[in-house]
Amino acid sequence: MGDADRVKEFQCSSIRQIMGYARKNVPYYAEQYRELPSESKISLESFSSIVPVLDKATLKSRSSEFVSRARNERVVVINTSGSTGSPLSIACTKSSLQKNYAHFEYFLNSNGITSFDRSATFAGRKILNPNSGAPFCRKNFAMNTLLCSSYHLSEKNIVSYINELNAWAPLYIDSYPSAVYDLVCLAKANGLAFGKSPKCIVTSSETLFSYQRREIEDFFGCKVYDQYGQAEMAGTLAQYNSESLYTANPFYGLVEVLDDEGEQVKPGESGALVLTGFINSYMPLIRYKIGDNVTVANSEGAFIGNHALKISEIIGREDDVVVTPEGKKVGRLDPAFKGVVGIGGCQIVQHALDRIELRVVPQGEATDNGVAELIRNLKERLGESIAFQVTKVQELEKTKSGKVKGVISKL
Repeated sequence: MGDADRVKEFQCSSIRQIMGYARKNVPYYAEQYRELPSESKISLESFSSIVPVLDKATLKSRSSEFVSRARNERVVVINTSGSTGSPLSIACTKSSLQKNYAHFEYFLNSNGITSFDRSATFAGRKILNPNSGAPFCRKNFAMNTLLCSSYHLSEKNIVSYINELNAWAPLYIDSYPSAVYDLVCLAKANGLAFGKSPKCIVTSSETLFSYQRREIEDFFGCKVYDQYGQAEMAGTLAQYNSESLYTANPFYGLVEVLDDEGEQVKPGESGALVLTGFINSYMPLIRYKIGDNVTVANSEGAFIGNHALKISEIIGREDDVVVTPEGKKVGRLDPAFKGVVGIGGCQIVQHALDRIELRVVPQGEATDNGVAELIRNLKERLGESIAFQVTKVQELEKTKSGKVKGVISKL
């Protein structure tokens, strides 16, 4: 039996197991799956045509019905950040969390690092009072980690950050893309340099844009490896083994990429992520349309059977798109920033179909020229019928968890 056959066998067994458990113990599935065939009759090939898609609105409105009635161990509740104003609570067991951390550790190990290596972390946790002065980092000696505040990054504080990072000399940095990108832009604008290059930068929790990757890799002199996961623990995509493509971990969950008609996309095409998680049976999510879009790799091995394995690009949230007056949805605008100088950060805020605000963090004296070039690039992609308003800001708007959204839709 080849590796692909073993993966198919494992996924089929996992689907049957999670469906059987859910039908027996989870109220929502007990009701919805009453008329479905026995899970023993469901194959990997027939799964998508038999089992309905679960959307996020249903999960939010009926969340208590997705929790198992069988409670054999301690339960943990994880609250999502709710960046769209509608947070979600996920129930799981301690063993599910352990499995989740084990898969993340595998991702780190595949890129030559471990969670116990000396590291620095920029994330959403608030480790300092908003009015605190330097130092802006705290040491967690047990985990060998320098915890860095994402909320105090500024022109005034950047020297302190770089000095602390250089003194700590992390083997890797784990960060939201926006936080480490802000650090890089501020450091470059002030002529600061990083000392010894880390082995790599690890990013997660936000969409990593290609222009961010270029700047981060250039400043630190090492590669960026990105990982996609979520509090729901329904699936994970990551750049394992120093690869540029993302791999959908087939032992964490099953990944489908569907078009607007609910059909599987072809290699090289983009579509909506639909996930079936294997590690959290306490609140199982089966064929869950999470609201993120990806592009399947245009290469051999992009699929295992009907299910995606290799992903070339994580496009991001379905609501992180610009809609033109003609009704066209444009979801990935980072190529418009390629080669643009003088901009330390930018948010695209759509107030109306024909009106977009660009919130720009100035960087040096080239900002006005950079903004003009950016608008030209955006018009090439969005058309001439949209008016652009520029607002210069000191920092970009963050969500409650410290994330930065590249596109904010007010439609």
